[in-house]
Amino acid sequence: MAGLANEEINRIQQAANIVEIIGSYVNLEKQGKNYFCICPFHDDHNPSMSVSEEKGLYTCFVCHKTGNVFSFVRDFENVSFIEAVKIVASKVGIEFETGYKETNKYDKHYEAIELALKFYQNNLKSEDGKKAREYLKRRGITDEIIEEFNIGFAPNSYDTITKLLINKGFDEELLISTGLAARNNTVYDLFRNRITFPIHNPQGKPVGFSSRIYEDVNEAKYINTKETAIFKKGKILFNYHRAQNEARRLKYLLVVEGQMDAIRVYSSGIKNVVATMGTALTEDHIKLLKKLNVKIVLCMDNDEAGEKATIQNGEALSQAGVDLAVLRISDAKDPDEYILKHSKDEFVDAINNAVTYFDFKLNYFKKDKNLNKVEDVSKYINQIVKELNKSNDEVLIDLTVNELSSQYGIDKNVLLNQIIKVEAPKITKIEQKKEKKLSKNQRLASILLYYMMNDTKYIKLYEQELGYIPDDNYGEIANDILAFFLKYNYINIADFITYEISKEYYENVLDIIDTNIKVELNDAEYVGIINKIKIWIDENKINELKEKVKSISDINEQLKIADEIAKIKKRMCQNEES
Repeated sequence: MAGLANEEINRIQQAANIVEIIGSYVNLEKQGKNYFCICPFHDDHNPSMSVSEEKGLYTCFVCHKTGNVFSFVRDFENVSFIEAVKIVASKVGIEFETGYKETNKYDKHYEAIELALKFYQNNLKSEDGKKAREYLKRRGITDEIIEEFNIGFAPNSYDTITKLLINKGFDEELLISTGLAARNNTVYDLFRNRITFPIHNPQGKPVGFSSRIYEDVNEAKYINTKETAIFKKGKILFNYHRAQNEARRLKYLLVVEGQMDAIRVYSSGIKNVVATMGTALTEDHIKLLKKLNVKIVLCMDNDEAGEKATIQNGEALSQAGVDLAVLRISDAKDPDEYILKHSKDEFVDAINNAVTYFDFKLNYFKKDKNLNKVEDVSKYINQIVKELNKSNDEVLIDLTVNELSSQYGIDKNVLLNQIIKVEAPKITKIEQKKEKKLSKNQRLASILLYYMMNDTKYIKLYEQELGYIPDDNYGEIANDILAFFLKYNYINIADFITYEISKEYYENVLDIIDTNIKVELNDAEYVGIINKIKIWIDENKINELKEKVKSISDINEQLKIADEIAKIKKRMCQNEES
């Protein structure tokens, strides 16, 4: 773990309550001495992940994800191990400086975007940005909001940011590849005379910009960063990095269309809001939303396009099994305008009265239909029946059929005969980790190492009675467990996992934990395992001696080896009996 101090990482590990940390990401329920949750690492519908506060470990009994608090944060946040340590340290109030510089092939891309962001911010405060500031003020965007969202201003010049960054050592091709510049005959700034809104990835790093006109000019209202190596529009939701913790706290997330809507809602005090930036939700967006394990409230613009977006996004979310509600605002074209015309409290009331996605569709199907006409009534009811055929919710089906029967005077049986019983959805086949085939002896070694990772008395007994495992991988792990104990004078699985972090080694340790997580520690069993491994060592020794005797012609030497083999076999019998 070059560049990282084990002592410091262990200190953070011990200060971090794994239940509190994981509980900040997913909903945990206590069952017995452990906690359980829906596993965020596979398409889970029943709680299959167990979290042990005592051991500082989590494990999923379906997809077999296993690890400590650092590995959970690393995989959930999709960050490096070092970043995960920093995140956990910040959550427990420990300052953590590694002195270790992580390298990423896109570091220069991130650096260029960060410098551009600071330049645009400072430029908004200059005389050059006066009209842009006035426009923002007219829109109700305060200085506090400007600071919170790093809003800036790109000057009305051909190549100011290009020249600035080239002078700082960035080359033209990199600036083009980050979307800050473009090329015609020469390289020029992409964003000119526009208000800039930084776009961050889910980890909070700025990766691009959305820019808006502020004067009445014949140009596109918005110009956004093109798709780049670090900015994939289909993987990013505006404001997600700020909204995720508040969404988990309040158990819901509001999804709006544009960043101005998200900024208005957020600045009014409703911080659990993200924006799609005018695009339909992608599969990657939905994965981000599902990770939060909260209700999603869709609030698209109050126009025909917004209705269609609600249907399109609603279908995608519904098929993904997301708990979904729909908010359709009135007396305003979007949330931004609604809050300015009304108030935060009225908007919160509207959120609280959001309808289910199914109820929204019932109303949507009435659109452009005259329900006093038999033909339109038939079309309407057939659309609803089609929706009911997608559901296996018997209560919803029964209530809807009763309501339609009562409201339109249709025989209930006529409706029920059109509803096909939906089979329960098939469980998606999970990409499972390939289980390593272990020999009988390797299985014994795996159990022995699990014992050693759980209690120092088993380490001491290993050192006294065995001290060696005749397998390179397991032997290395045993040596490192012993080294960890000699260095720190204790053992803890969660801490030991971070003692070495090379990928192959780490996976081997996790395999041992995952395979034996349900093993109940028993002193007599452990002694029996040690004796069986002694037999394994003796079997190897006998095989070596048998090979050796083949190359010896001296009869006396052969007899000595035969005598040694006999002694080993006698010892093996004693170990088998004990």
